[in-house]
Amino acid sequence: MNDAMVTGRMSSDKKTQGARVLQNNNLTASEAINLLYDKLIQEGSADFLTKDSTPKDVAWQNAARFVDSLSSPQQSRFDTMTKNEIKAERLRKRGLLE
Repeated sequence: MNDAMVTGRMSSDKKTQGARVLQNNNLTASEAINLLYDKLIQEGSADFLTKDSTPKDVAWQNAARFVDSLSSPQQSRFDTMTKNEIKAERLRKRGLLE
């Protein structure tokens, strides 16, 4: 595999802070850049990097898909009973009420 160099410009403060975060996560800048490029290739788009597609938006979209995928709640025999009827049923079941 032939390696290629990628160059980017940023403030030295941003580089220092970013390097600290990467170090805390046991990553080098080269590994982070490679992961970024892997994601670009996988997605076939840079949309995940735009300000319109924040992680919060993605999380909400995933949550909405999950909720939409849930089946309707199952019916219970208690659904048509009042609270007092439910209590009486449970007491009967324990042999505490006839």
